[in-house]
Amino acid sequence: MSTSTVSETVSPGREQTDAAPTNVARTRDDHPARARRSDARQTAAPSGCRQTFGRAVRAEWVKVRSLRSTWITSSIAVGITVLLSAAISIGYAGSSELADQAADAVISGNQFGQIVVAVLGALVITGEYSSGQIRSSLAAVPHRGRLLAAKALVVGVLGFLIGAVSTLVTWAVSAPFMNGHAGSLADPEYLGFVWGTGLSFAGIALMALGLGFLLRSTAGAITLALTLLFIIDLPLSLMALKWDWAATLEGFEPLQTAMAVYDPFHHMVTWGQADSMYFLQQWQAALVFGAWAIVPLLAGWVLFARRDA
Repeated sequence: MSTSTVSETVSPGREQTDAAPTNVARTRDDHPARARRSDARQTAAPSGCRQTFGRAVRAEWVKVRSLRSTWITSSIAVGITVLLSAAISIGYAGSSELADQAADAVISGNQFGQIVVAVLGALVITGEYSSGQIRSSLAAVPHRGRLLAAKALVVGVLGFLIGAVSTLVTWAVSAPFMNGHAGSLADPEYLGFVWGTGLSFAGIALMALGLGFLLRSTAGAITLALTLLFIIDLPLSLMALKWDWAATLEGFEPLQTAMAVYDPFHHMVTWGQADSMYFLQQWQAALVFGAWAIVPLLAGWVLFARRDA
């Protein structure tokens, strides 16, 4: 009898004890997002491997440099820029009428190199969406703003290096054949072609990266980037022959305003010319070019933060 009484007394308590974890589990299941955040904090704290911006940048750099498309596209960008710029520089040096412009012609092929760099900038993000790699990236760096900023930094630095190297290689290749008309890298103004080209390539790459975040499609991002950089210029050039507003729009194009950046000491273009596509002051054109890089990135960040992977 006592045994039965003890059993009856203990059983309810045991049932309550056994039910407690179930209730806790049910409570956590009712709030999965809160549970995941709690588990993430508990997991990250003991390990000491907290995700930082520096680690995110390092991871993005590893991904970019390990892609074959990065090296192929970068090589094409440098090759096209050097080939065209060196050919024009050497040709100018051999002409008695154009010899004075030969030194500045080392940046003549920049626009074609920038088009290729735009393809590279778009591929950095759209390639992840097409392969599904973006899910792994977000798992490693859940903070989407940090992920976008890390990609932008890596793409910007890579674009800068491609542009600067292109100008340096162009000078090294063409100088021996320019009959003394080559510029000197010891001249601060002439050296401006190197860092100016690097900045312009970085800006174009960031613009394409922003378009990639917006469209999530390789074909769509590259098509829109090429339209803004090159294709739209053809009809605007024709319409500018008849309508002044077309010439005004032409002056706001990214490739036109980029000249204010890669020719920082305005050797090739005189800015502020009324009734021409160069009606802007140089600093105004540089700001417009900066907007071409920053606005797509900001728009891409807004959508990237709100949409699912």
